[in-house]
Amino acid sequence: MKKLIFVFGIALLTLTGCKNQEKKEMVVEENMDVMVSEVVDDHNSQNSLDWAGVYEGVTPCADCEGIKIVLELNNDNTYSLSMTYLGKPLVEPLKEQGEFTWDKSGSKVSLKTEDQPIWFKVGENQVWMLDGDKNIIKGDFEKLFILKKSTN
Repeated sequence: MKKLIFVFGIALLTLTGCKNQEKKEMVVEENMDVMVSEVVDDHNSQNSLDWAGVYEGVTPCADCEGIKIVLELNNDNTYSLSMTYLGKPLVEPLKEQGEFTWDKSGSKVSLKTEDQPIWFKVGENQVWMLDGDKNIIKGDFEKLFILKKSTN
């Protein structure tokens, strides 16, 4: 489509070449505006990545060795979440299942849980657990809040 507009613009300039320079510049500028306005990037995590699958990681824990998290995101927008407190054999793993929704940008998902939503940013073969403001957790422990996609 861009090439067609460009070729049309060149043909129009050639046909009106005998007229004054001012009109030539105006036609080129109008065609450039059309070409620029048609460039829209609709790529996001939801429609560009192979996001469905199982993600795993161990996040920090204040009173245990860590929390092993296993998150499964399914193509039908359902999820399964398991959180196991490592070093605490008497504590039962927490398990949740339900539906998730994408945010408007198509880059974050919200797990609908019994308590409050849990947010993740979806990337290439990994998801980031987000803080209460839906931002990536920064700092010394930043990498510990990334769950990697399982290849099994």
